[in-house]
Amino acid sequence: MNLWKYRLAQLVSSAMFNRKASLSGRSVLMYHSIGENKQKDLYTLSEQFFSDHVALLNELNQSNQLKTVELTNAVLSGVSITFDDGYADTLTTAAPLLCKNNLPFTVFVTPQNVLSGDRKYLTKSQLVELSNLPGVSIGGHGFSHNHLATVSISEAQNELNQSKAWLEDSIGKSVDSMSYPHGSYNSDVVKIAGDVGFKFAATSDWGRFDATTELLLIPRIDVWNYDSRLTLHQKLMGKWDWINKLSNLSVVEVDKK
Repeated sequence: MNLWKYRLAQLVSSAMFNRKASLSGRSVLMYHSIGENKQKDLYTLSEQFFSDHVALLNELNQSNQLKTVELTNAVLSGVSITFDDGYADTLTTAAPLLCKNNLPFTVFVTPQNVLSGDRKYLTKSQLVELSNLPGVSIGGHGFSHNHLATVSISEAQNELNQSKAWLEDSIGKSVDSMSYPHGSYNSDVVKIAGDVGFKFAATSDWGRFDATTELLLIPRIDVWNYDSRLTLHQKLMGKWDWINKLSNLSVVEVDKK
């Protein structure tokens, strides 16, 4: 999403017709990387903005306006924090702030990223360290980050089976949740996710969690590199929910990671 498109979307989200928005319901936030963003990547949020986000979530918690809860919590109210891909900065930058403020979060990890040797991703020892922090849950994200809806059923089965088995073996804990890489899924992939043993699966579809939400089709709210504290608050208020209805317009088109 170009900056001008983002600014236009921001203007729409601040418009008067959204004045009845509220913090009611449940939101699942989708983060990726936290840190320096020389390439202006849409999914890399600055440390300062992330710190501002944590401060906002902590204030909402303290004032009982909106509780931060685990993704797998059955209470259909509050906000859940998730990270995709398994970046090393999830451990080094995000986790210290979140743990300090007692904010639980889920990290969806792609094993191939861990095994790649790429320093921007968690190593196996870092993954284990992260999994042992208070309030942290580890979830699957496909074994090799393939678009699951574009591969054969057998390949999709292997991707999800292997990712779950590898993660459980690595951290010594049950892995009950996942997110679909690139937001790519279809009815076959959703069925496979359930058959493999995942109880919760997050999509990249924009929306908020409610009593009618299928647990293997949980919508989330994208967090982008331009998102200030004010923008995050607007998103939690539902002021950006119009994106779900107008996602086919070029003004809101983004590449799913």
